[in-house]
Amino acid sequence: MRPSENASEMRDMWRYIHARTIGRVVARLRGPVPDRTAEVQQFVRTAIASRPVFSILQVGAYDGVSNDALHDPIGEFDHVRAVLLEPQPGPFAKLQQRWEGSTRVFPIRAALSDSTGERPLYVIADAFKHRHPFPDQVSSFYRSRVEIACSRYAWRPSADFITSVQVPTVDWRTLVHRYGRFDLVAIDAEGYDAEILEQIDMKNASPEIVLYEHALLPRRVQQRCEQLLRSNGYCVTRFNQNDTLATLSGSPGF
Repeated sequence: MRPSENASEMRDMWRYIHARTIGRVVARLRGPVPDRTAEVQQFVRTAIASRPVFSILQVGAYDGVSNDALHDPIGEFDHVRAVLLEPQPGPFAKLQQRWEGSTRVFPIRAALSDSTGERPLYVIADAFKHRHPFPDQVSSFYRSRVEIACSRYAWRPSADFITSVQVPTVDWRTLVHRYGRFDLVAIDAEGYDAEILEQIDMKNASPEIVLYEHALLPRRVQQRCEQLLRSNGYCVTRFNQNDTLATLSGSPGF
């Protein structure tokens, strides 16, 4: 490597380190969000237990176990009916196996989108999965969201670090037509959460509880999501650094 190339490489490296450091400092200056995850989990369990029938839509269910706060209540409460969406074939196979034989849990290999059909989903390429601790959990309709997730663990990931795969999609109206109104909608869509929220028919088929991940959304989009929910009668609460709870029944009390 020539001296000029080495100097350029070093400048790029220090810019990366500087950006990561500034990001952490800004996050600390904004102040921490108290972690109320345990309270939200109890709130959800109480809501489920209070009704004779309870319907759940989980968007981005992955394998149905990993980092899945709904796995236990879906399994424990016999009156829960759940539709679990996961577009990636590997995780979906595990999800399907987990609920094989169930008459009340319906795994569907699809992503929620604005139409039923197919579209490209961005994922970490097989050749680079060893460089990320949870490679199969990183997928999005936005390449930029996957790039951000990769940059946390890989310095200057190359263009071929990320690839796309065609996945089946289903729209909100089709799901409601097939399965009826959902009491709870949980969204984990790696930065596509806002678009999914905007698809929900909050006039005629509004869920009582909505859970979504705000951490990967730009601040203006976070504000847009909260405004949308509040304008439709929801009480909106950020319950940890990453996730938001919206409820129609008023404040959850924590």
